[in-house]
Amino acid sequence: MKLWQKIFLPTLALMVLLTTLTSTLLLKSSRDALWQREYQRAATQQQYLAGMLRTGVISQRLQRGVIQLGAAETGRAAAQVLTQQAEGGYLAGIVLYDAGGAELYNSLLHGRPPAQGTLPQPADPAGTALKLAEGGKSGEWLLLCSMPVDLEGGSYRLLAAYDVSDLQRQLARQAGAAVARCLALSLLGAGLLLLLVRRLLRPLAALDKSAKRIAAGRYSERLPEGGEDELAGLAADMNRLAGAVQQRVEQLEEVAEERKAFIGNLAHEMKTPLTSILGFADLLYLPSQVPNDKRVEYACVISEEAKRLRALSGRLLELMTLGSANLVFEPVSLRELADEVAVSLGPVLAQGGLRLCCDCPDIPLWVDKELFKSLLYNLLDNGRKASESGGVLRLAAAAGQDDMAILVRDYGRGIPQKELDKICQPFYMVDKSRSRKAGGAGLGLALCREIVAVHRGRMQIDSRVGQGTLVTLHFPLDAPGKEEEGGADG
Repeated sequence: MKLWQKIFLPTLALMVLLTTLTSTLLLKSSRDALWQREYQRAATQQQYLAGMLRTGVISQRLQRGVIQLGAAETGRAAAQVLTQQAEGGYLAGIVLYDAGGAELYNSLLHGRPPAQGTLPQPADPAGTALKLAEGGKSGEWLLLCSMPVDLEGGSYRLLAAYDVSDLQRQLARQAGAAVARCLALSLLGAGLLLLLVRRLLRPLAALDKSAKRIAAGRYSERLPEGGEDELAGLAADMNRLAGAVQQRVEQLEEVAEERKAFIGNLAHEMKTPLTSILGFADLLYLPSQVPNDKRVEYACVISEEAKRLRALSGRLLELMTLGSANLVFEPVSLRELADEVAVSLGPVLAQGGLRLCCDCPDIPLWVDKELFKSLLYNLLDNGRKASESGGVLRLAAAAGQDDMAILVRDYGRGIPQKELDKICQPFYMVDKSRSRKAGGAGLGLALCREIVAVHRGRMQIDSRVGQGTLVTLHFPLDAPGKEEEGGADG
């Protein structure tokens, strides 16, 4: 069962129940008022008949000139008085009983059978009892009114029947009209309720269609957020969910593309040195005699390419295991780190005719020592590769209130502005031939970016062609985990 049906059917049933109950109560109230008026009218008429009967009997006694009539004479006198009473219309008939219950007069037998059921008996012997009975004719209803009457010292009972068929038909018409009104109101209410429910649930149907399109893969789909009700809040939540899913899907697609490019670049970078190694190794194995100077040249090529493969595999392994490595952060003097890196780079810089200028304060920085040394080494080595003989490399640092800024500067070829957004991608090289000749594989800056990230830092690169490159690193001075503890306390 659909939601609109679950709302519509119970609400319609409740509305019909309330309408029926209200109509029933109003109909009962009207019916009771009409019958109460009819009962009063019949009781008044009965009092009038009883008074007329007493007056008539007394008149008969006075005409005969006796002090009191006997029982038989009283019965005949009463019957004579009742015979003179005009019947028809409202008064349908009269019955007079003596103290023993014998009929002294019965006009109901004149064209009408006796009333069905027992005679009404009043709770008060002096009171009037009323009873509704169905007459002999089709659609005829009689209101029987019984009351005791004292005549000439004897007890009698006067029963009068009043025709209330018109009232019964009026009540029947009112009941039929009430049923018709209930049915009409129910049908009208059902139609209005159906329109209202469908209109109120129309935004939910739109949400359902949009949600199905999102579930089918159209993550750019957004749901309408008009209004301030619960449906608008649900639409906003679903839009946020769709945006998060879309962002996650785009990230996964980007990662997949990067991995695809990474694998392709890796295969290409490994293919070149392997081809050289295999080619020159085959030359050494040729049956013909290879001159000694050529053998030395081939061996040097094989050695250089093998070193390049070793460096490539080392960088690649370091890059792939960086996120899962168990890092040990400890306070290490930045000056100490700079001095150790300078010693490691000394022979390479001397071979290229370059000079390194260090200006780092003796301030402790929370780092993984070996990993941070690799960061500085890679950045300075990139500067070395980009610099000409006789150039200068600079490594400087300055401590702020909350962080440490480290600057690595070279005055070499520089990087074009359009290439700056790509140089941190694995295997990306601005000048591939020059980079390979210098022993690079395009993994240095990618590795630097990851090292900076695990140290909670950020890296900025500013470069001008022909003027050199400036790499600025920012690292927090507090120990790892302190920010999380502070946030939990707050």
